[in-house]
Amino acid sequence: MRSKKTLNHADALDKAKMFCAAEERCRYDIRKKLFDWGVNSGDTEKIINELVDEKFLDEWRFARMFAGGKFRINKWGKVKITHELLRKNISKNVIDDAIRRIDEDEYIDVLRKELIKKQRSISADDELELKAKLHRYASSKGYEYELINLVLDDMIAIKDN
Repeated sequence: MRSKKTLNHADALDKAKMFCAAEERCRYDIRKKLFDWGVNSGDTEKIINELVDEKFLDEWRFARMFAGGKFRINKWGKVKITHELLRKNISKNVIDDAIRRIDEDEYIDVLRKELIKKQRSISADDELELKAKLHRYASSKGYEYELINLVLDDMIAIKDN
């Protein structure tokens, strides 16, 4: 069995800076990566503090970029974004700030478009079954229960007219 090569402090810091420069990262990602590289825990915290001091790491910036990207690219809802940020040990006030920055009108519009697109690809025997399938789909994307109901009711009202 091959032993894992460990990095010294300076090499690990340089490698971590390059890792952070490639895209936004959070402390959780860096801590995990430093562990994978075999950096000891004492050096890990020093390196993370240096990255923060030198502005390579910023949890607020990371959360805003993560939330915006997952919403615009992956079409995730606020519930799923919040859950993933919590999984990365981002604090609640940072998450709340990132979620607040998602434009509400755009958010509802994206949900509506996702539901219309999904509606074309599913079959249902009746309106209730269709609504249930669309609701499950939107929930799995991380949208809020009440908002899904509101948009589905609006879609059905438009269809009935």
